[in-house]
Amino acid sequence: MFDNLVEKLKSIRLHITASAVACVALGVVFLIWPAQVTNVITFVVGALLIAFGAIQVITKIVNDEHRSSGLLVGLLIVIIGIFIIVNSKLAVSLIPMVIGVVLVVSGIQELSLAITAKNVDASKWGWMVAGAVLTILFGILCICVAFNIVTIAMRLLGLFLIYDGVSSMLMVHHVNVAERVVDSTITKEEDVDDFF
Repeated sequence: MFDNLVEKLKSIRLHITASAVACVALGVVFLIWPAQVTNVITFVVGALLIAFGAIQVITKIVNDEHRSSGLLVGLLIVIIGIFIIVNSKLAVSLIPMVIGVVLVVSGIQELSLAITAKNVDASKWGWMVAGAVLTILFGILCICVAFNIVTIAMRLLGLFLIYDGVSSMLMVHHVNVAERVVDSTITKEEDVDDFF
């Protein structure tokens, strides 16, 4: 029984250590080459969209039901996939740009609400104005430095992966130390029987 437990523990440690090393390696790649990782991700997403759209088109050609609408959807998906692959930097930049536009619109709505609050003599309307202006500024920042935001996000992901890998390795190390203590304490088979 103790031998099975030890073997299971070794298997778990090996799996965790391998995962941890992979996390650290992937984290370093994300940290050092964020733009290249982003390009690879956008290429993969674009290729998957092209494949999915092509399958849609082929399926609709073979199956005569709802062919025109299905063909249009499939072709649109293929075109989006091609756009993402050809314009990967632009495609990646669109995400923070869209978020930036949403923030600016939201900030303008909040500013309008703050002005309304001032007109009805609401308390602390100044904080509402400051919050609205800050939201608008964050939105403008997202729009202006859209691609840099993605690069920063990739680097943060890299740091998170490195942290995960290192912390996993430290846990495996602590388990190894604890197992050595148990092994040195339990040396005879009758001790194992007493232990359980």
